[in-house]
Amino acid sequence: MTPITKQKAPAEKVRRRKGISPWVPNQHGAWAMLISPAALGLIAGLVAWVRADGSPLALPVFLAVLVAWFFGYFAFFAFGLAVKARNPRRRARYLRPVYVYGAVSLVGIAVALLLQPQLLWWALPFAPLVVIAVGETVAGRSRSTLSGVSTTVASALLYPALVGVGSGSVGAAAWAGMIFLAAYFSGTIPFVKSMIRERNNPRYLTGSICYHVLAVFAVLGLVLLAPVGWAAAVLMVTTALLALVRAVYVPVAAHEGADWNARRLGMAEVPVLLVACAGVLATLF
Repeated sequence: MTPITKQKAPAEKVRRRKGISPWVPNQHGAWAMLISPAALGLIAGLVAWVRADGSPLALPVFLAVLVAWFFGYFAFFAFGLAVKARNPRRRARYLRPVYVYGAVSLVGIAVALLLQPQLLWWALPFAPLVVIAVGETVAGRSRSTLSGVSTTVASALLYPALVGVGSGSVGAAAWAGMIFLAAYFSGTIPFVKSMIRERNNPRYLTGSICYHVLAVFAVLGLVLLAPVGWAAAVLMVTTALLALVRAVYVPVAAHEGADWNARRLGMAEVPVLLVACAGVLATLF
C-alpha cells in the first residue's frame, strides 16, 4: 500500500461517516422550483405594490414571507433526513436544523401575519399540500410523485401570494401564472424520474409523455381564457412545447446510448426554465 493510499482512506471514511449535511439541501433540482416562483413573485409583487401605491409596511412582509418559505423548506428537507435515519445519534443531528430552521420560518410567518392578517387565508391552499408532503415523508415515500407534485404546487402558490402582498388582491393573470408554473414544474418530476429512478420503466416514460401532451393543451386553454397578453401566451405555449420535446427526445437519446447524467439534465433544463420565467414576467406588461 502506498503512502498516498494511506492518506486517502481516512478521508473517505470521514466523508462516509459524516453523510449528508442536513443544513444545506442537496437536491439540486429542487433549487429551481424553490427559487424561481419566489423570485418571480417578488418581482410581480413589487410591480403590483408600485402600481397600487401600496403601504410601506408591505416591504417587510415580502421579506417575512420569503424567510418563512425558504427556511420552511430547509426544515422540511432536514426532517426528511431525520425520518430516514436509523441511528439515534444521526437522527438527533438531523433534527437540530429542523428546530432552528422551523423556528425561523415560524417567526417569518408571525411577522407576515402581524403586518397583514389577511394573509392567513393562504393557509387554506398551503396547509393540505404541506400535510401531503409531510405524510409522504413519514411514510417513507419522500421521493414519490405525489410528494413532488405537492411541493411544486406549494411553490407555485407563492407567486400569487406575493402578488397579493403587494396589491392586496390577486387578479386572473397572477392565478394564470401560478397554474402555469405548477404545470411546468410538476412535469419535471415524471421527466426526471423517467431518466433516473424509473429509466427502465416504459410505462413511466409513457405516462411522462402523456402528461406533457396534456400540458400543451392545458396551457393553450389557459392562455386563451386568461388575460395574460400575447407575449406571455407565446412564451408559455413555447415552454410547454419545449418540455414535450425534451420529454420525448432525451429518454430516446439516452436509450440509444447518449450520456444523459443528472448534471447534463439539469443544464439542459435551464433554457426551458428561462422561457417559462419570461412567460410569467410577460404577464406583467
